[in-house]
Amino acid sequence: MKRLPTLHCARPAAGCQSGHSDRVVANRFIYRFRDPERGEIVVFDAPAKTRSVCNEGGTFVKRIIGLPGELVSERSGVVYIDGRKLDEPYVEPALRDERTGQWPRIPPGHYFMMGDNRSHSCDSRSWGTVPRENLIGPVVLTYWPLDRIGSP
Repeated sequence: MKRLPTLHCARPAAGCQSGHSDRVVANRFIYRFRDPERGEIVVFDAPAKTRSVCNEGGTFVKRIIGLPGELVSERSGVVYIDGRKLDEPYVEPALRDERTGQWPRIPPGHYFMMGDNRSHSCDSRSWGTVPRENLIGPVVLTYWPLDRIGSP
């Protein structure tokens, strides 16, 4: 069975593989009781820099990759946290890019976000980290299209 990105966006947007974009529900309250966790798919208000870098802004949905205080790097499309390879079973190998880079240490109260479709994702690698106050909440349910209802 072919592994697809966790959430789908609709063609004709670059990198989108589906006929319909997934619609999701986020838990707006959970981060009042606990910290965001690596690997969560999160809805957030995009930093202002996304408008100039990605030609889009508003509300984004990406996966938390790096936590406050960590150093994120990428070598030939493989992500490392503080020098240790990050296990990412949710990223299909064909959708990785060949990017190599290292970004500044994540400041306190900020998060490093990446999309699962790495070769087409405009994310923290391009526009930096996301402050915690911009996080709306983790995705808890996909409700559209109907054949994709369920937890991500």
